Amino acid sequence: MIKTIDDLLFEYRKYKNPYIKIGREEKNKKLIKLKRGIYADELNTNPFVIAQYLYSPSYISFESALSYHGMIPEKVVSITSATFKKNKTKRYTNSFGHFVYKDIPVNAFPYSVEAITDGKYHFQIASKEKCLTDMLYKVPRVRSIKDLIVLLFEDLRINEIVFDELDHKELLLLCDLYNCSNTKLLKKYIIQIDRGENNDK
Repeated sequence: MIKTIDDLLFEYRKYKNPYIKIGREEKNKKLIKLKRGIYADELNTNPFVIAQYLYSPSYISFESALSYHGMIPEKVVSITSATFKKNKTKRYTNSFGHFVYKDIPVNAFPYSVEAITDGKYHFQIASKEKCLTDMLYKVPRVRSIKDLIVLLFEDLRINEIVFDELDHKELLLLCDLYNCSNTKLLKKYIIQIDRGENNDK
């Protein structure tokens, strides 16, 4: 279970000094500090759930969501999330891992995010289409559809079978929300595919 300092102060309200009790529980590893004022009491807590408590509003995206959806072959070490209007990348490290939070445009933030239930908790994660457009927003700019194809399938190692199964309508709607050259090129690429044009894939 994840508990805030207020939860713990209430739970230990009968102790003369609840803060001493909290410190003792942390020392005995019955409480695991996630960041100042937030604790977990189980080491098997899903890191995706923890990510939501460390920094909000946010949802799992980028490499973490790409891996979760089977879109890239690599197992991702850091848990990467999308947020907005933070102006810089935010990072936390604790017993559950390394957590990274990156900005995306506020207009894109609310769309195509799924709620996944994990026991008593749930976490928010980008859809396959959304984590791809989030990723394209953050990686270096490319200048042509040919370069975009290299970026997608060689640099990012996107699974081509999964890519072919993406919802094109959703992708086209998402691409318009970023004001980003990479997502503009992705929109053109998807339109070419839908028209059956040669795209050099």
